[in-house]
Amino acid sequence: MRHEALALFEQGIKSRYELDVIIGIDEAGRGALAGPVYAGACAITDPRGTAFINDSKLLSQRQREQAFELLPAHALFATGSCTAAEIDSGGILQATYGAMEKALILLLPAVRQHWGIGSRIGVVVDGPLLPHFLEREEHLVAMAIIDADAILLSVAGASIAAKVSRDAAMRVMARHVHGYGFEGNVGYGTREHIQALRTKGPSGEHRRTFVVKQLVETEELPLGRTAQPGAGKRR
Repeated sequence: MRHEALALFEQGIKSRYELDVIIGIDEAGRGALAGPVYAGACAITDPRGTAFINDSKLLSQRQREQAFELLPAHALFATGSCTAAEIDSGGILQATYGAMEKALILLLPAVRQHWGIGSRIGVVVDGPLLPHFLEREEHLVAMAIIDADAILLSVAGASIAAKVSRDAAMRVMARHVHGYGFEGNVGYGTREHIQALRTKGPSGEHRRTFVVKQLVETEELPLGRTAQPGAGKRR
């Protein structure tokens, strides 16, 4: 029933704005202490048999990974990312928008090829604000909808693509940046992760501005040193 509602709401928007296709965009990793922020862009090519698509927050890790494997048969999608250094340089909001723009740029050629060069394309971003890069795109019908990942099929697909891709990237990072539990917490502030930060200090993959704001002032995190990628490695 929930899946039918996702598909019907999306079809309703397409009909209202006379769109041929909707590209949904969502992010993953915005609230993490370490690693990149990711964004997914997704356009549904065949809504039949897509009951596996749902808001990624409502799926278990196994369900998300299974959905990600099934997604190419029903959708076109792409992901973009911005590093921890980019987040520190420009702020998390701009880095998130940067990742979204990268994902959209990667996906648009495939969408235009599938639906035709003259197709009318809508873009729905999950959130309250329309990213600045979409305000410049006169050939796209762009809108921001709060909790769009819970009500639109394409945005839910984007949330799966972003989350699974980012988690996979963090597990690869864990092979090189040891002692913070990235293989399990994927950069989020679990108790073990925060304790490791207090003991070791941040690695080069931590978002130092975020760590400072959230932890240092209250927890006296040792920012005077930066842990090396191999620190904490079991021998």
